[in-house]
Amino acid sequence: MQPYEWEPPSASIARETGVPEDQVVRFDTNTFPWPGAALDRLPPEPLNEYPDTSYRGLTEAIAQYTDAPIDCITVGAGADEVLDMIAKAYIDGSSRVLLSRPTYPMFRILSEMAGGVITEVPAIDLRLDREAFLEHARRAAVTWFCNPNNPTGELVPLSFVEELAAAAGGVVAIDEAYVEMSGVTALPLIDRMPNVVLVRTLSKAFGLAGIRVGYALAGPAISAVLRRVRPPGSISAVSAALGAQALGDLNGMRQRVQQIIVERARLQRELTSVGLDVRDSAANFLLARTGRQAAPRLLKDGLVVRTFPPTSPLAEYIRITVRRPEENARLVAALKAALAITGSAGS
Repeated sequence: MQPYEWEPPSASIARETGVPEDQVVRFDTNTFPWPGAALDRLPPEPLNEYPDTSYRGLTEAIAQYTDAPIDCITVGAGADEVLDMIAKAYIDGSSRVLLSRPTYPMFRILSEMAGGVITEVPAIDLRLDREAFLEHARRAAVTWFCNPNNPTGELVPLSFVEELAAAAGGVVAIDEAYVEMSGVTALPLIDRMPNVVLVRTLSKAFGLAGIRVGYALAGPAISAVLRRVRPPGSISAVSAALGAQALGDLNGMRQRVQQIIVERARLQRELTSVGLDVRDSAANFLLARTGRQAAPRLLKDGLVVRTFPPTSPLAEYIRITVRRPEENARLVAALKAALAITGSAGS
C-alpha cells in the first residue's frame, strides 16, 4: 500500500527554511483562509462526558442546509472517515473497485486497505475518459468519483453523473468536497438511485478543517449500512457544536465562497500572463504546469504548494490553493522570480 503523503506542519517548514512561521503560507491543503466558526461563541460543553453519538444538533443543521431527511445523513470525522466507512462496508478481497487517474489518493489507499481489486482509468489530457469510465463502472462493486476532481479541478455535469449511476454495477461514491464552489451536486439522484452516496465536508467552504467533520448523503439502504460501521464517538462534542455553528451562518459561507471564486479567476489570469499552462477549475485550487524546479524555490520563501511524484501524470504540475489576495500576490511574484531563474515555464 502506498501511504498518503501528509503535509508537513508549518512549524517544521519554518525551521527548515528559516522563514518565520507566521510567514509560511499553505497553498497545498485546499483550505479556506478564514474560519467559519469560533470557540468563544460556543455554550459550555460537558467535556467529561461522551458526545451524543446521534449528533442530533449537527445532523439537524446538515439537514436544514441540504434539505435532506435526517435518516439520509451519516456524519463522520471528516470526509476521510466517511470514505473509510464506505470502503469497510462495500469492499472486500473479491471486490472490483474503479477510480480515475489522477484523483484523490485516499480512494486508492482505502480500497487497498480493504483488499479490493483496483481498476484505474487514465485521464486523457487530464480530463476524465468518460466512455472508458462508464464501461468499467458496470463491473465495479464501488466506483469512486470526485466532482470537481481533486487535483485537476475538472467538473463534469450532473447528466454524466446520472448516466454513471445508472450504468454502475455497484455503489457510486461521489466526493463533493468542493460542491460549494462548483454549484453542481448529485443530491437530486439519491431519491431515485439507491446506489448513490455523496461525501461532503466542512473542511473547505465552511473553513473548519481543524475540527474534522464530514458527512454522507444517501438513500435509506446505504445510510443504514454506513451507520453499522460508523464509530460511535469519533467526532468530539466541541467539533459537532462548531460544525452546527458554521452551518447556521450560510450567508457568511456564501460570501467567503464568492470571494474565493473571484480571486480564483484573478489568480488564473495572473498565472497565465506569466506564461503558465493553468487548468480551469471549479474548486478552490488551480493546477499549473511549472516544471519541477518551481516548488522547491517557492518553499524557500515559505510558500508551500502541492507537488506530485515523478511517476504521476502531474509530475510537472503544482496545485495551488486560492487564498487571500495579498497571499496570492506574494505567490505570483515568487513564481515570476522562480521562472526567471529556471528560464521558462514547465522546464
